[in-house]
Order: sequence, then structure tokens, then C-alpha cells
Amino acid sequence: MKRVVVTRSAEDVDRLAERLTAAGYLPVKLPLLAIQAIRNVPAIDDVPLATTVVIYTSVNAVRHGFDLIANEVTRDGLVTIAVGAKTRDALKKKAVHAESPAREDSEGILALLATLPLSPTHVILVKGEGGRDLIETSLGGLGIPLSIVECYRRVWPDIAEADFLSAVSVETPSVIHVASGETLTRLTDLCWVHGVEIFDVHTLVVPSQRVSDQARELGWQSRIVSDGAGDKALLEVVAHLS
Repeated sequence: MKRVVVTRSAEDVDRLAERLTAAGYLPVKLPLLAIQAIRNVPAIDDVPLATTVVIYTSVNAVRHGFDLIANEVTRDGLVTIAVGAKTRDALKKKAVHAESPAREDSEGILALLATLPLSPTHVILVKGEGGRDLIETSLGGLGIPLSIVECYRRVWPDIAEADFLSAVSVETPSVIHVASGETLTRLTDLCWVHGVEIFDVHTLVVPSQRVSDQARELGWQSRIVSDGAGDKALLEVVAHLS
């Protein structure tokens, strides 16, 4: 039975573990991060609705930022973009139709923006605190006004040494799912802290070539780039490996 280490946030790890179990795999839950809502989010200034685009960069952006957007800006006429299929599905549950790029990352969002029938004159970016700033810098370079709504932050809970070693310090090669560059850094740091040299033992499944390149630089030998960071993309990779 294929063993899959799941490093998603505490809010999402159970759901993905259940899907892996249902598919016949052995999930090992190792949530390396948690999500904390930011309560004091600034109000959004008046924006031109007809040519405004709202971008949600993650499911957590929908969870913690959607109500704010709905309260501040009417949805009529807005174009909504989700970073990927999972975020798009979260918006669909809110009765919002969203477009999502084939490439589920910042580069994909920027490419999708370039194909819109009407060029946006304003963008509302709903995201977590910190992270990549490619969208911000690219839109700034184009002179497009941007309202940034940082509605959550990633926090890094303490991981008991025994729990970490139980998850990763095994001789049987496993799949380790890493959904972001930040999580990859956290995983690698914990390996060094606990003296675990597993960089040539397990296979990392990462969401983009950018994160794969980061993993290579950190010493991870076996890397597979999935079709985004969603659950379905991971399941497809694991099925191919089985």
C-alpha cells in the first residue's frame, strides 16, 4: 500500500487523508502549518465595478475573505478569478462563478488576466499575509490599481519530534505532498533540526516547477510536479506511481 505523507494545514489535512484512504492509500498526517484569520482587514475603497477583477489566491482566501468582499463590493459585473480548481469550487459553493487558469499559480493568474475581453482597471487581490508578490509587482508595472486584502496568515505550530520522525524517518520510500514553497522550507528545516537525512529516500509531489526547482536546490532528489496544489492533482500522481 502506497504511503503518502500529507503536510497540508490542520484545517485541510483530514479531508485529504480521507480521500487518500478511500482511494486505497495509506495517509500519514503531518500538518506543518495552520491558518489564522486576520480580523482587522482594511475596508476596500470604491472601485469601478464594470472593469474590476477579484482574485482569490487560495481556498483560505475564500474562507476568510469572501464575506468581507461581499459586504464591501457588490458582485454584479465583477469578474472573479480563482487560482485553481479547488478555490473555484469553494467559490461555486458561494454561488459565485469564477474563472481559473490551467496553470494553478501566480503566473497562471497573470496569463488569464491577459486574455480577458476587457482589460481590468482595478484588481482586488484576496490573499494570505506574506507569500509571493509576483501579482502585485506585475500589476504595479502595468499601472493597474490594486487593493490587497490580506485576510489570513500562516503560522507554524510546534511539531513533536516523535511525530515528525514517525512520519518521515522510515526506510520504505514514501510520497510526501508539499503544497507550497513555504511548506517545503518548513519540512526541510525540520529534517535538519532532527538530523533526518531523507532527501534521497522519499518522493516529493510539488505544485509547480518553481517549487520543484526550490526542492532541488535544497537537496531533494526525487521530485514530481503535479497539475497544481489540489487534492485531485495529488491523487492522479499517486495513482500513476502505484
